[in-house]
Amino acid sequence: MLLKRPYKIYGKITKVSGVYIEASNYSSGVGDEVKIDGGFRGEIIGFDKENAIIMCFDSNVSVKPGTKVLYTEEPVSTYVSEEFLGKVLDPFGNIIHSTNTKSVRSLKKLPLSLENYSPMERKKISKIFDSGVRTINALTTIGIGQRIGVFAGAGVGKTTTLGMIMKHSSSDVVVLALIGERGREVREYVEDILGEAFEKSVVIVSTSDQTPIMKVKGAISALVHARFFASKGYNVLLVMDSLTRLAMAQREIGLSVGEPPTLKGYTPSVFLTMSKIIEGCGLVGDYGITGIFSVLVEGDDTSLDPVADSAMSFLDGHILLSRKMADSGIYPAIDPLKSISRIMPSIVSDEHWNYVLKFKQILSEYYSMEDIIKVGLYRKGSNPTIDKVLEHKSDIDNFFMQNPKTGINYNNSLQELKELVSKIS
Repeated sequence: MLLKRPYKIYGKITKVSGVYIEASNYSSGVGDEVKIDGGFRGEIIGFDKENAIIMCFDSNVSVKPGTKVLYTEEPVSTYVSEEFLGKVLDPFGNIIHSTNTKSVRSLKKLPLSLENYSPMERKKISKIFDSGVRTINALTTIGIGQRIGVFAGAGVGKTTTLGMIMKHSSSDVVVLALIGERGREVREYVEDILGEAFEKSVVIVSTSDQTPIMKVKGAISALVHARFFASKGYNVLLVMDSLTRLAMAQREIGLSVGEPPTLKGYTPSVFLTMSKIIEGCGLVGDYGITGIFSVLVEGDDTSLDPVADSAMSFLDGHILLSRKMADSGIYPAIDPLKSISRIMPSIVSDEHWNYVLKFKQILSEYYSMEDIIKVGLYRKGSNPTIDKVLEHKSDIDNFFMQNPKTGINYNNSLQELKELVSKIS
């Protein structure tokens, strides 16, 4: 055990450059907190010869060369508490908004670090996570402890879909990380999207006008809070909106310390940070964290975006939102053929899985003929399967559509799938 120094180590700022500063006489390591004269705080993100490279948490830092820097030799940390339910926090556990005026009495301080679990500590996912969303429950069933992504372009209903899961899922606690969101959207999330579910939620906020390090710390803080609640025996749902903005923030940090840019300027640490955050969820010991991460897709094509492409390889499945369905007024606009849950075959019954395969085969056959049908070249009677689909097209559309205010549990979702497949088979 290292003894704490009986004295304090100070350095001086030698350089101020954009989003980071450099300071001399460092005694701390990467990830340690520093305090700068003037009431500012920051974190050491790297080194350049004799200087420490520091990124400040504050976006408006008024410093100059020669300003004194205190090396705390302690990691950046956050406060956690079961009493944080129904509260909006910054990445360090400071309360921004609360639905009640009661003071928090029980606080615990935890480092903002990404610890890796041993692969053999992880348990096999075997229980169904009831999302409360019919299409997900029936066609892309999620397991407790699974990590899944919601991939969508702008304006396709990503936020609405996430809100439905948070409101109607079977989770005991929701930890929501809003990374790089516009300030006005935070209130919308709390009051409109979460609604009554806010009372069982902890919201960690790092808005778009904050520094890159704050956005990364916001994501890590959400994972630390999720693990804390899971260790208390809660079934935890961690929702991060969005993984893309986390990657952009880590890219800025990586470029600041001289990492080589790769495709679209993303640095190697971006993909390492993404994988660590995602791997932080799962079933470990007697508790589980189910992770749902939103990913912004450029041009609605995941192959064009290195973040989306990498996220798909890290995750246990993906839910793709269809612009075509959204334009047709079908919400949530979940694409039934392009969405997949890799865990699903091992957690649902053979009967359920066979219904899913049958439904997807029928839909695939219909979609392959859709253009011909639209231009009027299809002749009724030439394909019995297509005839059945056309006869019950409104039933299929109604199956995909769901009122955001209404949850549909797993058993009812499965029953409705069975009834629909029976009609169109």
